[in-house]
Amino acid sequence: MEEEPLMRPLFTWLLPALTWGVVLWRARSAFAGKANRSLWGSFAAIAVGVSVRPAAVETALADLTGVRDVTLLVKHLAGVAAAYFLLEYVQAVRGRPQPPGAARVRLLFAGAAAGVLTLLFFLVLPHDYDGAFGIDAHYGDPGVELYLGVFNTVFAVATAQATVLFWSNRARVPRGTVRAGVTCLAAAGATGVVYTLYRVYFVLTSGDATQLDADGTPVPLTDTICELLPAVMIILFAIGLALPLAGSFAGWVRDQYVLWRTHPLWADVTAAVPQVALGTPRGRLRDLATLGDRSVDLTHRAFALRDAALILRDGTEVVPGGAERVPHEAAPLPLDGMPVPHGPAAGRPDADGDRDEDLARVEARWLRTALRHRARNLPVPALPAILRAEAGGRSPREEVARLLAVANAYRALAPDGEPAEERLPGRDRSGV
Repeated sequence: MEEEPLMRPLFTWLLPALTWGVVLWRARSAFAGKANRSLWGSFAAIAVGVSVRPAAVETALADLTGVRDVTLLVKHLAGVAAAYFLLEYVQAVRGRPQPPGAARVRLLFAGAAAGVLTLLFFLVLPHDYDGAFGIDAHYGDPGVELYLGVFNTVFAVATAQATVLFWSNRARVPRGTVRAGVTCLAAAGATGVVYTLYRVYFVLTSGDATQLDADGTPVPLTDTICELLPAVMIILFAIGLALPLAGSFAGWVRDQYVLWRTHPLWADVTAAVPQVALGTPRGRLRDLATLGDRSVDLTHRAFALRDAALILRDGTEVVPGGAERVPHEAAPLPLDGMPVPHGPAAGRPDADGDRDEDLARVEARWLRTALRHRARNLPVPALPAILRAEAGGRSPREEVARLLAVANAYRALAPDGEPAEERLPGRDRSGV
């Protein structure tokens, strides 16, 4: 025990920074309901508890209060507060009706535990050494054992209930980052239970710490595992809270990417069919700089493209046999050279990927030709029969995927968003 545990620097400096970072990050959510407020209160209490570990803080609190080992009491009172708020969070997210007075019982339980710890600290515990490890030389004292028993009971009850709740609710949340976050929260609670049990076992099997360092302070009765488990618990809690946010951020980045990629097609379509645009169309950079959730904008864009196609094809017809005919004397640019899925392969399950890609290319080419003709007041070419038979996506997500595929094909036909007029054999650029 003479050597400093390997995890001491991590516990002393990194954990306060991590927990206070979480507290500041979640501060705004503390005003958004009881569950968020309780979770924020739990992390705030944990932050206070781990922040009294540095020697400078211990000395400052001792000078301020005149109690040599007051950081021990501060640490354990913060732990009781964290356990209480964790219990409140558990009850809030469970969403089940509670027996009358249940919330008051939890508050009285935590308040009584804090009161007992305070009384035992001032009336029973020896105070012959500085700092939170001063009682390590007196673990055999009945008063010390009672004091630690009160704290361990409160902490074990709170973390055990949190573990059961989080683990039992894993199947009720969507797969992905949300479920992974709940799993991490369950693992954090389980780590807290394991830490409490291990700490009791370690103290009972190690006895009193009788060794003193060069300054006459008891060598802390702890080991690497005692230092590591609380660190793991706090880190898992932080990861559990951060994963859903990371998933939301990844979704926002994905939506922004799709909006950026589809903007050239969107700009051309809204210029030709302005009635499908919701609001005033923005420039590409300004559209990218828009803050907030973009999933609704992306869904609107996907379905608006479908509406624009319906408007553009108005007035065309499909003749029997699948050949398209435009009810106009002028001949539009054909869709020659574009492979169209047909025959048995068009419906084979193993050809779905190729079929979707071909459909996107067909639609992109038709849209480019339709927009060019509309700008010249020419009749819009008929929609290919393969597209008329397409029912569209079965969900907004499928519509968005289709939009991206069409936009990518459209960009390939029109590099950098500029209309790419292809010279077809036997025709000039006017299409005649």
